Amino acid sequence: MEKGEGILHILHTNDLHSHFEWMSCIAAGLKSIRLAVQEREEPVVTVDLGDHMDRAQLKTEATWGQANIDVLNETGYDLATIGNNEGLTFPRIKLDQLYRNATFPVICANLLDAKTKQIPPFLKPYLIKQYGDLTVGWIGITASFSSVYELLGLTALVPEKVVAEYVAAIRSRVDLIVILSHIGYSGDVEMARSIKGIDIILGAHTHTYLAEGEMVKNTLICQTGKFGEYIGHVTVTYDKQTKAVQKMRADCLPTRLYEPDKKIEEVIERHQERAENIMGEVITSLKYDLPVSWEEESPLSNLLAAGLRVWVDAEISLVNSGTLLFSLRKGKVTRKDLLSLCPHPINPCRMKLNGRQLLVILEEALDASVIHREVNGFGFRGKVIGWLSIDGAEVHYDKYAPVGRRIKRVEIQGAPLQEERLYTVGTIDMFTFGIIFPMFKQGTENKFYLPEFLRDVLQKQLQDEKELQKTAHKRWHEI
Repeated sequence: MEKGEGILHILHTNDLHSHFEWMSCIAAGLKSIRLAVQEREEPVVTVDLGDHMDRAQLKTEATWGQANIDVLNETGYDLATIGNNEGLTFPRIKLDQLYRNATFPVICANLLDAKTKQIPPFLKPYLIKQYGDLTVGWIGITASFSSVYELLGLTALVPEKVVAEYVAAIRSRVDLIVILSHIGYSGDVEMARSIKGIDIILGAHTHTYLAEGEMVKNTLICQTGKFGEYIGHVTVTYDKQTKAVQKMRADCLPTRLYEPDKKIEEVIERHQERAENIMGEVITSLKYDLPVSWEEESPLSNLLAAGLRVWVDAEISLVNSGTLLFSLRKGKVTRKDLLSLCPHPINPCRMKLNGRQLLVILEEALDASVIHREVNGFGFRGKVIGWLSIDGAEVHYDKYAPVGRRIKRVEIQGAPLQEERLYTVGTIDMFTFGIIFPMFKQGTENKFYLPEFLRDVLQKQLQDEKELQKTAHKRWHEI
């Protein structure tokens, strides 16, 4: 560093998704870097970009995220923003409790209380802080799943519009503007191109790995991949007199290079013991095995489909067997078993589809490419899509017929399917994106059921002996 120059260090993580196995090494790495730069009397800030929590993981589920907050606190984070795995999978009251226990502010400018139209008490829209000679403005944003947030009492505004407004409001008061973004790489690039005055965007959501960051116009975009495999380190060199930024550099440091931090390991072990006790609760005891298959109709997936139809009050339900990761054996079933079986943060939903659209979906469901398709994202924590399980309908098909003509007859609630009639369909929120079955995207009158997950539906079914006895009844009939 030359005379008259100052350096600010920003350390960042994103999308850990409750991979606790990396957290003690992350803590060690962050502490090591902070110690080194503080010895040079250079300021350093540590931030997390959201999706630190994931309710698919035992400790997060059992403690409603408190295990994550305790790790973040002990690690010494200074700031964080909220990801969709925090915002959409935790009830509002739980989020409020969690972030009240945080020793750092959580900033997000595009989530408002739906009633008051104000930022919720557990969030701040932005923060202005002084680091040495440099004044930094931090603005947080998250992906705007607006229709789902409304069900949680929150209004999600368009992130880019909100950022533009806040940048314009604070630019004259700060030397550097940093966006804590959980909207994904393409959204970050678009912001950098269209909004003047942003210096750095620290990104998340899309699990993009940018080894040395990426300059778009005058904005440095950074993201460290996923699961805590890397720590991001941004250095900002500036002129102490004018406060003008002279250069910015981004690096991704492999977490595996650091030995685990003992204090963090102790925090994690304490929560592991607590989680085992909580999740060891027996929810039912099965009198017989309940197998699941990803390649054909099976009792356990039929049980889920039946529960889904009743849960959302639909005429027919459609859910993929790949949401169930293994068969259940005779005997006790615990909350831990249920979480392992169905770990996805996927919600039930209801929509209207006509008979013709349903026929297209049922036909596509027979394609081997669909059954064996691997999916990443959209809340899915399984391997493949699997067989399309149904309830409320009987489907007669000829698997040897030409593609597009394999479905021969369908009855819904005992009556022949009518192509022009609208049916009430129970399914899962993942399908509404149209990623597997495009017809689902044409559904109307969509209603999402939050905060319930599929495993909540399944738990109710597993505790109902009458429902268990119906699982062997076939819905798909080969002719």
